[in-house]
Amino acid sequence: MYFSKILKDSEFKDFISSRGITWKFIVERAPWWGGFYERLVKSVKDLLRKILGRALLTFEELSTILVEIEYVVNSRPLTYVTDGFSEPNPLTSLDFLQYGRKDHDYPLHFADIVNKASSRESLIKRKKYQTTLLKHFWIKWKEQYLLDLKTVHRFKSPNVHKEVKIDDVVLVEGSSKSKLLWDLGTIQETFQGRDRHIRACLVKTKKDFFGNQCNSYIPLKSKNELVDVSFYDE
Repeated sequence: MYFSKILKDSEFKDFISSRGITWKFIVERAPWWGGFYERLVKSVKDLLRKILGRALLTFEELSTILVEIEYVVNSRPLTYVTDGFSEPNPLTSLDFLQYGRKDHDYPLHFADIVNKASSRESLIKRKKYQTTLLKHFWIKWKEQYLLDLKTVHRFKSPNVHKEVKIDDVVLVEGSSKSKLLWDLGTIQETFQGRDRHIRACLVKTKKDFFGNQCNSYIPLKSKNELVDVSFYDE
């Protein structure tokens, strides 16, 4: 209701009109028109129903978990930037939404919103319950997100294994156990199968080298497509 009032406000209309901003809408009840962003919304909504649908949470606990989930989703890498000397660094939604807060391997701690009269055992039990729900969401959502990402790449390039090149930047699936750490690497070497198609790659990350089949890596941008960031003193 509040957002609807803003859209109808004359001052708001003048503001977007003066800056050449136009609205683009998709067909009603046809989310597939939205492409990947609608697929991302669906993956979050489906898991919220499955994991939190029957969970017994207070309003404050639910609000806290939703904030944590927001952090998880917005920590996913959109693309990568490089300063020309170091390894590519992920560029996430948090760089734009919460400047200065993204350099955390884990989301912010749950707020202390429980009653002060609660017992120590009760506090520990509720904390474990919230953490378990969030962990289940993270595991399932990451699996679904990576699957959707692979599907999009296969749709755009059915023979993606033929297009893998040295210096391409990829997400390394399953290499990190941290729930918010998305390992990235660059392809150092490719290996052909008997059919002369590239079937395996050697990938370098910040910590190690990984040799695996190509479908274990998710392509992002090649090195010559990365944004070059120059640092200077203003």
